[in-house]
Amino acid sequence: MSNLNVRYGLLFFAAIVFQLTLVKYIQVYNWGPDLILIVLVSFSLRKGPNAGMTAGFVTGLLQDLLSTHFLGLTALSKTIAGFLAGSLAGKFSRKTEFFLTLVIAGLVHDFCYFLIYTVGENFSLQSLFILYTIPNVLYTVLLGGFLHYLTAAWVEES
Repeated sequence: MSNLNVRYGLLFFAAIVFQLTLVKYIQVYNWGPDLILIVLVSFSLRKGPNAGMTAGFVTGLLQDLLSTHFLGLTALSKTIAGFLAGSLAGKFSRKTEFFLTLVIAGLVHDFCYFLIYTVGENFSLQSLFILYTIPNVLYTVLLGGFLHYLTAAWVEES
């Protein structure tokens, strides 16, 4: 196992712990950052779509098992986001790659999640996108930029 995989494993572990314990205290209304998605996008950009898809499924399933969500819903949305993020590697300039990929993967992740989560409720796609997806992605991108800045040097050392 490479040093990079160990570092990302530690980041995923920390993200899962903090996501399930601390994020509820920094939520605004029901909007909160997705720490696991931040690490997943960074990992997927480095390792590619297959590794991103696998990491997305495993972390999403762990998140599902440790929370009260529909079993498999987070796993599905994180699998899609991990594959998409890995597929976008190299498509943007180096300076903006993480942020643009996080925005795109975050929009797809949250839209898929909330679309399935609200099945049977009276929601339009427009209100779903405006009331849930965009605020969560903005929060994730803002916090993700800060965390990416803090952890980039540590991950890049390997």
